[in-house]
Amino acid sequence: MKTTMEQDGQQETFQFEEDGEFIVLNNKYYLRYLEHQNGQATPVQFRLDDEEVHIRRQGTTETWLVFDQEQPTITRYRTEYGVMQLRVVTSQLDKDLDPVTPAGRLSLHYRLQGGGQEIGSYQIELHFAA
Repeated sequence: MKTTMEQDGQQETFQFEEDGEFIVLNNKYYLRYLEHQNGQATPVQFRLDDEEVHIRRQGTTETWLVFDQEQPTITRYRTEYGVMQLRVVTSQLDKDLDPVTPAGRLSLHYRLQGGGQEIGSYQIELHFAA
């Protein structure tokens, strides 16, 4: 997985590999893994639907983002300081999924907005295989 984020004119890229599991539940596809970063293990779950992708991260902060290329989505970002409402604007959502193998790739480009202003722009490139 490779994540690139740009906030306040600063760009950062994170890249890592993790073991995970691919699950089919109620005709929906889930990819789950533990993300290890800065001595922390954070549970991450991707739900890969036909038209949407959902990402849920649960750690010191809780994030649940819904990506829909057709329309912006609203989500809540829970931090230790309280809950913040965010608007997710997805400009690119490309995925290729083979649930039999299982293997696939996901490319997401999106912007987050909160409090009437742009928080940042982000890109996620995810590749997985059994």
